[in-house]
Amino acid sequence: MNRRLLSRIGRNMTRWISIPALRSLRRRVGALENVVEKLLEEEQYAPDSTRALNGQQGRQHIFAQIVRDSGIETIVETGTYLGDTTGWMHKVSGLPVYTSEINRHFHLLAKRRLAGYKDIHLVHGDSVDALRKLAASPVSNLQAFFYLDAHWYESLPLFEELRIIVSHWNNFVVMVDDFEVPGDDGYGFDDYGFRRSLSMSCFGKAFRELGLTAYFPVLSSTQETGARSGCVVLAKFGSAAAGQLDKLALLRSATD
Repeated sequence: MNRRLLSRIGRNMTRWISIPALRSLRRRVGALENVVEKLLEEEQYAPDSTRALNGQQGRQHIFAQIVRDSGIETIVETGTYLGDTTGWMHKVSGLPVYTSEINRHFHLLAKRRLAGYKDIHLVHGDSVDALRKLAASPVSNLQAFFYLDAHWYESLPLFEELRIIVSHWNNFVVMVDDFEVPGDDGYGFDDYGFRRSLSMSCFGKAFRELGLTAYFPVLSSTQETGARSGCVVLAKFGSAAAGQLDKLALLRSATD
């Protein structure tokens, strides 16, 4: 077998594995680097708005106003990551936080960093399983704010997460991270390939089927800080929570 043929085989194999495998490998290596860096830098959590909610001050203001005006009683997060957003939401709101993380390294580090906070409840596992367990607990009787950010890997559990929330909570507000903001290309969003992006083109029909009204940030991406990742805020159509979101000047309806 000559060198030219071996080179051609190598190039073809690289093309074959580059999309799913190399992307996953890069993420896993990056994840381990983040864990090591955080351990060296800060063993215990310290409130820092430059890290919470991607360091986006506009989104932080949206969160604070929703919690203040919508009668939120508890916070549920999927995708704990290193716990920076988890701890910040608890400190700002004073409310209990229930959070799940599928990556064992992230979970253990976040658990260690947030060990001093008795009202932050951390679970290692799949976000859908975590939501099902909460749905079967007294937490389902509380008006909740859901921060959904468990779509980092190839799994895209958003629809099932929303289906559980809609089926078991009467009044709630959901914020989905990494979602495309229509009309503002400066906000980033997650795109996992054909018909697998966090966007209205992929999820708009599902929102309507679940009876959800969608809202987006009014603030231009050019004025946002931090990572400038997009988001969508959801509430059940006709609910008291949707009525409050209609009055929130920081958000615009998807129909506007």
